[in-house]
Amino acid sequence: MDKKKPQEDIIITPEPVSARFSVVPPTVWYSDNFAEDWFRDALNEARTGKDIHALRREIIFATCFLESYIFEWTRRLVQIDEVDSYFPPTARSEKGHRYRQDLKQKWAQIPKELYNSKKIPIRPALDLSDLGTLLKYRHGLIHAAASRPFSSLQQSVTKPFPTKEDLKKLKPGWAVNVAADLVLQFHQNLGTPPPDYLQRP
Repeated sequence: MDKKKPQEDIIITPEPVSARFSVVPPTVWYSDNFAEDWFRDALNEARTGKDIHALRREIIFATCFLESYIFEWTRRLVQIDEVDSYFPPTARSEKGHRYRQDLKQKWAQIPKELYNSKKIPIRPALDLSDLGTLLKYRHGLIHAAASRPFSSLQQSVTKPFPTKEDLKKLKPGWAVNVAADLVLQFHQNLGTPPPDYLQRP
């Protein structure tokens, strides 16, 4: 019986392969938060102010708080490169004229879009009527409608608003409460805790 020859090991030596790696430096993003600061400014005016000038500042600070809050809250939910799609930084926007939206429109539209894109589980049902009133006062002060000349012969559309008499009818804390109520209602709808700095005057 013939014995089979043992098989010889075959050694295959591959050609050397060179590998190159490139390291891309990471992009570091920075962002500041101002919502809490604006709220504390408004709260301070409501608590310490004794005249219409404190009310005037409270109105401005309360709306600045709401502007910052809806932006900063959204920024935490979306990817960094998505922020501009919700809040276009310039007049040129693929989403139309978003840059012209006032604060009431933002509070109505942004949560709706976040819900549609599945960033939040429900679409908040918000009562924005008090915000609309707050914005009328804010716009009148910021855009100088409050400083318009007045005559009893003028049409009502051109009368100044808010006048000093209009401001005197407001109670200190009105604007802060409008802002706080909206944010509390917002989080209650979503089932999430509101910021702990929200206080009453």
